[in-house]
Amino acid sequence: MNKKELRNMKLLEATDELIKLAKEDVPVRDKRYYTEQLIYQRGLYLRAEVENNILKVAFYLAEYLSRDCRKPVYTLYIDKKDDVFKGYDYRTKKWSDSMLDKTIFSKWLYQENSYMKEADTALIQKYLESEYDDAFYALYVYQREQRHRRLGMKYEKILTSWDRCMDRLPKIPKDWMRWQKKVGITQNFIFYHYSRRKDQTGYCSWCESEVPISHPHHNAVGHCPKCRHQIQYKALGRAKSIKTKKETAYLLQTCGKNVFVLREFQLQMLIVSSSYKKPVYSFFERRRILYDEKLNTEEYYFGRHHWTKENCWIQGKLQVPLYPGYGGYMTYEGYDMGNIYGKSLHGIKNRTFRKTGFHEYAKVKRFLDPVSFFEMVRERPYLERLIKAGLYHLAEDIMDNKAQIYCEDSGDLGKALGIDRFRLKRLRTNNGGEIFLQWLLLEKAQNKLIRDDVISWMCREKLKPADLMFIMDRMAPLQIKNYLEKQAAESGESVKDLIKTWKDYLNMAIRVGVNVQDSVIYRARKLMQRHNEMIKEIEAKDLILRAGELEKKYPGLNRICRDLKKYEYADKEYQIVVPEKVDDILYEAKLMHHCVNNTETYYERMSQQESYILFLRKAEQPTEAYYTLEVEPDGTIRQTRTFYNQQNEDIELARDFLVKWQKQLKKKLAKEDYKLAVKSQSLRKKEIDELRSKGVRVNGIGYCNKLLAEILEEDLMEAGNRELEEQAA
Repeated sequence: MNKKELRNMKLLEATDELIKLAKEDVPVRDKRYYTEQLIYQRGLYLRAEVENNILKVAFYLAEYLSRDCRKPVYTLYIDKKDDVFKGYDYRTKKWSDSMLDKTIFSKWLYQENSYMKEADTALIQKYLESEYDDAFYALYVYQREQRHRRLGMKYEKILTSWDRCMDRLPKIPKDWMRWQKKVGITQNFIFYHYSRRKDQTGYCSWCESEVPISHPHHNAVGHCPKCRHQIQYKALGRAKSIKTKKETAYLLQTCGKNVFVLREFQLQMLIVSSSYKKPVYSFFERRRILYDEKLNTEEYYFGRHHWTKENCWIQGKLQVPLYPGYGGYMTYEGYDMGNIYGKSLHGIKNRTFRKTGFHEYAKVKRFLDPVSFFEMVRERPYLERLIKAGLYHLAEDIMDNKAQIYCEDSGDLGKALGIDRFRLKRLRTNNGGEIFLQWLLLEKAQNKLIRDDVISWMCREKLKPADLMFIMDRMAPLQIKNYLEKQAAESGESVKDLIKTWKDYLNMAIRVGVNVQDSVIYRARKLMQRHNEMIKEIEAKDLILRAGELEKKYPGLNRICRDLKKYEYADKEYQIVVPEKVDDILYEAKLMHHCVNNTETYYERMSQQESYILFLRKAEQPTEAYYTLEVEPDGTIRQTRTFYNQQNEDIELARDFLVKWQKQLKKKLAKEDYKLAVKSQSLRKKEIDELRSKGVRVNGIGYCNKLLAEILEEDLMEAGNRELEEQAA
């Protein structure tokens, strides 16, 4: 349909009759959907005419016709002979291929309230050969069917090209079915009847014959005495039906010049106990990947085409639900490790395939993912050289995407890998991988021979040279191996964990100023013990530094600690211990993991002699932490806290002792202590009132959104000094 020809056609203008009807079509206010709008009785008017075998349909809106505007807002052109349509929008002055349900006229599509003369309606019905009484809807149906026909032609062309490509594939080998049954499916069974006899017979699903068995157990794994294949015993009384797991098999074939195809099959076997000698096999080919001479891929999968609604080969990647059974998002199906049909590899006359090294690699690896292999060969062409040189372990490390090696473009493979022929031979003899190669590269760089058994041990423990560089300047690899083996045997730790401990130990030694070049230090007799001792030494040093900072910020803390001797007390069960210096408080707080370690508030209170930190211990364990006390100068106990800031039920057992301690303390207090106690009491009440007004709550262990003010009041054990203020006066 030529646009220039359409422009030269006669413009369909509105008739006097249409203008008259539009002026009579008075709009009415409508309040649906919470908004007001004007609704016409009809709103849309149409005219039709055939010119040069092309149907023209003009669309007019009542709002324009009522103002004597005869020009249409839109004209639809249909050429039924060529089966095309096109529209022109006079408002935007643009051509459009949109269907009527995608234009502003869509709301009239199903309302049947547009207006067209009967003669024009009959003209459209005759031209389109339509049976619909509504001409507007007949136009839409034609557009829909035309799109369907065009889309069908497009998909028919695409499907034909796909089928033509698939027809070029060779037929499957004659023994393919037998190979899938005997090799592709790896699960085999021996079926037997329950019997008290020691020796009996069973039926092997692989060799398909009766074989002698002894002492079988249901689901036990063994080997067939005849074919030697691994089998699983199945008692016919218990196994109703067996469905093997889905397994993958791959078939490679030549497909044209320098093109080969990889065909993926899914295999499964179903055995019913009533007919266990006649299993049912399921062999489903679901993907085909074509490779060109540069290993570029063209993938097809077998599935239901959305247009034809039939199963066929479709170009593209196979997609499966991300969450099977729930629908929703789709994801690309990955490729599984599968069994390779080996016979076809000998007959592939394809230069591209021969250059990949797949044939040689498949001989030593029964199960492979060929798609990932060819993708890796395309990215790293040197993989072929490694395989053909017998370096299968190194190739496997690259296939697993673990190794990043540098391979020069050189005729000598040893030189290409950065080593020499002597070391290349050792790499091949020991079936070395990436780690073995790294040790050989280090050996060549340092020009110091490392024994093969030492390198093999490093590979077993997965230790790369970079992991041991922290000690390689002081110890040879053989010494490192012997040292780590001895430490692992004594401590029971893994070698990997010992490496981390060793590094940590040497770093701490440097921190405390120890000479790490001394063999006595870097090769400690008992590594784990020396590591733990170093931790304590570091912690002690940190505590000393922290104590110095607090003493500098709050002068006199150590003096105050020395003046607290009168607060000491003991009986047969418990005792109150006084810290000799700030270091003791810091150590106890760190050990017990409570709030005294996380805030300076308590040290500030001590410096002002508002409260003191004392230790409650059991008499039988005077050196072990039990409870930490915050005490006012007159013996009033503000807080009692044990490990992790908790207060357990056992504190009630010590309450009588604490009351007794408070009573005897009265005899030791001086007038100055009572003055400090009055001030401390006032500050405590003020603090609790502020916490209550702010609504501060605690959600720690043992507390569930409880007011901090209430917790402090519950902890409080007043000394009971009624004459406190008089004593202070």
